[in-house]
Amino acid sequence: MRIVVADDADRVAQEAAGIVERFVSASESPALGLATGGTMEGLFAELVRRHRRRGLSFGAVDAYLLDEYVGLDRCDPNAYRSVVHRLFACHVDLGIGSLHGLDAQAPDLGAECTRYERKVRAASIGLQILGIGSNGHIAFNEPGTPFDSVTRVVELSRQTRGDNARFFPADHSVPVRAMTQGIATILAASELLLMACGAGKASAVARAVEGPINDSVPASAVQLHSNVTLLLDPPAAQGLSASSPVGGNQILA
Repeated sequence: MRIVVADDADRVAQEAAGIVERFVSASESPALGLATGGTMEGLFAELVRRHRRRGLSFGAVDAYLLDEYVGLDRCDPNAYRSVVHRLFACHVDLGIGSLHGLDAQAPDLGAECTRYERKVRAASIGLQILGIGSNGHIAFNEPGTPFDSVTRVVELSRQTRGDNARFFPADHSVPVRAMTQGIATILAASELLLMACGAGKASAVARAVEGPINDSVPASAVQLHSNVTLLLDPPAAQGLSASSPVGGNQILA
């Protein structure tokens, strides 16, 4: 695992965009896994900036979303497909039909999860971007999720719903269920990029990186992957001990 502590959240976004740019530019048909959440907003903004100012093209990219809320129409501004379209896809040259996600309005959600699992596996994700929840979840794989899990419908924990409430209007409750890629699905990607910013993520980051590999901290599964970059700002890194695997860290100016 390569752990990079950047100067601040803006630099985290820049470093992450550099990794995405190298991946997209080096692949003929790149399959890119996208996450959502507050940390991703800076990354999306930086990728859009590089597209507009430097000509970074996403024309050959197929992008795959990690998860989606159950019960939200795909056009709902809080649906993850809408979020990614608004913040990223509509500002770059991503091809029509090249943004793939779960259909939360499908009549048979189980069948839809099976369909998407097959689609993601067939795509062979080259770079999967990830965030981490304050309780250690990745995608919507809550604590207790087995590492062999695949795409499925899940119940969201109270903590996750509370953390995500800030993205919803005051009169709009966070859905109690979601559809998510499983941990085994995520680990099948060739490369993982895990991003975290803010002191609220420090404990989860430390447990994921330094703690035992077990399902009480789903993000600890990334320790099983052979090609992982962890990008942090200083507050998110403050829980790491001096003897952690950060020995090879790059501290960015």
